[in-house]
Amino acid sequence: MSDEIDLAAVTTCTEFGRALTVARERAGLSVRDVARRVDVPASTVGGYFGGAHLPGLKPANLVEDMLRACGVADPAELRRWVETWSRIRRSRRGSSDDERGAAGGGWGPGAVPGRRPGPGGDAGGQSADGGPRRAPLDQARGGEIAAALTIAPPVALLDRLPAVRGRGELLALLTGQLPAAERQRAGSDTIGSSGSSRVRSRMHVLHGLGGIGKSTVALALAATALDRGVRTWWISATRPGAVPAAMEALAVELGATHHQLRRASLPDLVWRRLAALDQPWLLVIDNADDPAGDLGLPGGDVLDGTGWLRPLTRPRGMVVVTTRDSADWSRGMAGGRTPPWIRLHRLTPLADPDAGQALRDLAGDAPGSAQAAESLGRRLGGLPLALSLAGQFLAEAWRMPPGFGGSTIPRSYPAYERSLRTSGPWSLLPDFASADPRAQAPGRRRERELVGPTWERSLSLLAARGQDRAQPLLTLLACLGGDPIPVDVLLNAEVLTASPLFPNLRAAELWGLVRALAGHGLIEHSPTAAGGADVAHQIRLHPLVRDSFGRAAHISGRLEDYLETITALLVHATRRHDPRDPGTWPAWSMLAGHADAGLMMLQARRQWGLAELTEGRLPPELLVPATLAARFLRATGRLTEAAAAYEAVLVTGRRLFGDDHADVLSAAHDLYRVRAAQGRARDAEKGLRTVLDDRARVLGPDHPDTLTTQHYLGRTLREAGRHREALGWFTRTLASRERVLGHRHRDTLTTRNNVADVLVEQRQWDAAEQLLSAVWTDRVGTLGPEHPATLVTLHHLARLDHRRGEHARGARTAAELVTACRRVLGPDHPRTLAAVCLHGELEQELDRLPVARADLADAHRRSLVVLGPEHGTTQRLARLAGRPPSS
Repeated sequence: MSDEIDLAAVTTCTEFGRALTVARERAGLSVRDVARRVDVPASTVGGYFGGAHLPGLKPANLVEDMLRACGVADPAELRRWVETWSRIRRSRRGSSDDERGAAGGGWGPGAVPGRRPGPGGDAGGQSADGGPRRAPLDQARGGEIAAALTIAPPVALLDRLPAVRGRGELLALLTGQLPAAERQRAGSDTIGSSGSSRVRSRMHVLHGLGGIGKSTVALALAATALDRGVRTWWISATRPGAVPAAMEALAVELGATHHQLRRASLPDLVWRRLAALDQPWLLVIDNADDPAGDLGLPGGDVLDGTGWLRPLTRPRGMVVVTTRDSADWSRGMAGGRTPPWIRLHRLTPLADPDAGQALRDLAGDAPGSAQAAESLGRRLGGLPLALSLAGQFLAEAWRMPPGFGGSTIPRSYPAYERSLRTSGPWSLLPDFASADPRAQAPGRRRERELVGPTWERSLSLLAARGQDRAQPLLTLLACLGGDPIPVDVLLNAEVLTASPLFPNLRAAELWGLVRALAGHGLIEHSPTAAGGADVAHQIRLHPLVRDSFGRAAHISGRLEDYLETITALLVHATRRHDPRDPGTWPAWSMLAGHADAGLMMLQARRQWGLAELTEGRLPPELLVPATLAARFLRATGRLTEAAAAYEAVLVTGRRLFGDDHADVLSAAHDLYRVRAAQGRARDAEKGLRTVLDDRARVLGPDHPDTLTTQHYLGRTLREAGRHREALGWFTRTLASRERVLGHRHRDTLTTRNNVADVLVEQRQWDAAEQLLSAVWTDRVGTLGPEHPATLVTLHHLARLDHRRGEHARGARTAAELVTACRRVLGPDHPRTLAAVCLHGELEQELDRLPVARADLADAHRRSLVVLGPEHGTTQRLARLAGRPPSS
């Protein structure tokens, strides 16, 4: 080895580090490999190989141990290395302050020019125990921070963490940008005019939600940098004043004198010395969640290039910043763009396979299969910090005796997920702002300390900027459903300003709060194309953010205010969109997942065993949005989903308001309409008769809602083949509707349409045609030719032609009807399937059925799914398609 390395020519700390690096690389070892073998922190050993400082006197024989780890075993060879090390130590000890400062990196962490080495140590940055000396800062600047400050990367933490999952592409990009030890990047790495050589994208900003893994990625990068011999420093910005104090420590390590520290601008001094380094270096600034406050100078801006961050002018260096706030990196820039010397990287939740593997890294195979781990990872939203907590929990659960804790301790991935779903997230996950009043176990407290502050700190920063209403807005958003929240459709400043939560809130402030929450990663705000030139703005919440802040509404002491505000927003949004109108269905597709949010808040409260609100403390229109959303499901033909939605409204509504509440009766009426459409005529008739009696008693016999139930009772009887009885109900309803609502009201037209349908069954062809033609003309004039109600009348006209033998004309009408239904309602809608069936029957009469067999077979397959094998439409389609009825 000494034949290749002329140890006699090695005279400086930097040259000694390079010689050590040659020995290490010949042995095929990384810095961390050597650090593990000599039991010294990797950050410290990395400084030896990088030439930042010499190995110290302790632990004893450190130089020999490092060399033996690198395969140097010959005693004479080892003696020459030790002699070289001792000679450099003696020469450094005798150097003048000016020589040390000019060395540009010859001083280790904490070394102060002119200071004598302490007992057992040297002036080159080693403490008595051989670790990096903590920088002795000016107490007037550093205060108590100085006493506990280190700028060494805490890479030893990686030994206690599972493998970094799902960040391979980002880490590959960042490691590819690490400065090289002996060569400068090609010209493609530079931008600017011909007279400049500013390096492109050497300033990287990792941003995202608290707990998303930004610091872990930065730490993995720092470990790689140390392994490559890159001088690496780590600055934690979590405490006020931490960045200036750490930068002073960095200046000392780079050779700044006390005189320079007292007289010079510290940011200028640090950046001059970084620019003068002839070695590759990496600087990580972690948790700079208030970029303007942490990294900008008083009166300055984080992007003006005069603060703690500046454009890199040489390819020797690289800076990585982790932060939650993505907004400050484009503020004030033209077009909202980030300056070219900064590159942003947004960290998103882990994909299901990576999330599942992260759990298995910690908990292993015992808690369940890979699929079960992925399912739990999905429920945890792919948040690395939550995955770590869950994995550690399950790993510890498997160390317990089998009977310990009984069924209260989930020991498998599915059991953990069930506990989250049934017991509320606070049973296992960290809490925010307050604890579950029923669970104060010390273990829970520790978990809350891990996650709660990560989000609370972001809100504290926003409050300090005057955006103190960010927290109640986030809490309100968390009370909505789990679907993306349509900003344009649902968030209304006029409704919010009437809430006691947001008095005098203006639209501009609301927008600013949304942008601020998105900037800190607490929500994801994204404009998406909504068709044409329109743009729909949507908000998404991470599942754990939604869990935590949704719970905060219950323990805030202002649950009624949140419930009232949620209901007011939903009522305002849903009542603007008639669910029977296809033109509103795009808006409803975004609203439907939130319409039952108020009901879900109360259901969760019951599940958690908290006191239920009394009727006097409930919003009077609590049931309205969920009922309208169920009508949207019914109007779009999703009958099974609609029935389930109505049943959920009824369960909560009857418990809270009683059977006779008008909105409870409305939901009951709608449920039995769906039952009739599903072919369950007996259930529908019984239910509608009960609702009719209740509505007549509570609202009066001529109330429009009572007449609606009366009409649908007649329709159910008509579907059951009881035509004479149905006509009696329709006739009475028509007379009342014409008197109460008017001759051309859409509900009056509906009853006239059904009267004509019964006349068709009674073979009164002329009277039926005259009435249907009049209704069709009125509906086209008021609703349009392709409104679902107009298409119903068109169906009756085609059916009239079928019944009286006008098969050719009826087939033409039915073909137009099928085309329109598919376009407006979709191929799976029950009315589309009925239209296909009618068209098939007409084609059969014309002996043209074989041509339509494939179309009929497709409709039959759809009807089996949508309506079931027992429904009349399904059975008729089966016969037309030549299939057994139950196939």
